[in-house]
Amino acid sequence: MGKRIAITLLLLPAAEVVAFLLVAWAIGFLPAIALMILTSFAGGAVLRHAGRGKLADIRVAMQQSGAARVATDGGGLMFAVGGILLLLPGFITDLVGAGLLIRPIRRWFGAAIGHALRVPRAASGPAVLDLAPDEWRAVPDKELPRPEHR
Repeated sequence: MGKRIAITLLLLPAAEVVAFLLVAWAIGFLPAIALMILTSFAGGAVLRHAGRGKLADIRVAMQQSGAARVATDGGGLMFAVGGILLLLPGFITDLVGAGLLIRPIRRWFGAAIGHALRVPRAASGPAVLDLAPDEWRAVPDKELPRPEHR
């Protein structure tokens, strides 16, 4: 997954240039520049709406419950990420950022990130075993295996 992110980050500037040239070809150079500036102002407005308080709440939640929990949160983090992407110059990041302002897309994207960040369980069996009283016995501490310290 790290390699995919690195490749994406390396290819994103080239893709943004191509997207800008296509938009400039379709609507003209000056309107394309104006549109890019307008979306940057929109990103600033979104971040102002998200507010410092919400961003501080996200930071605290990240420290307490981890990235997977925060990513699946329907609101704050994905909304702020959408504002940041709108703030960045480029039409591809603008499209993704604008998409994150739409609640169903924001929920889907947050769920996908949360799923990607979850650590899989080591065992494939159930986490809890229900045993009848005659199916188990107490083991004294002296019979328990001790881990070797190196």
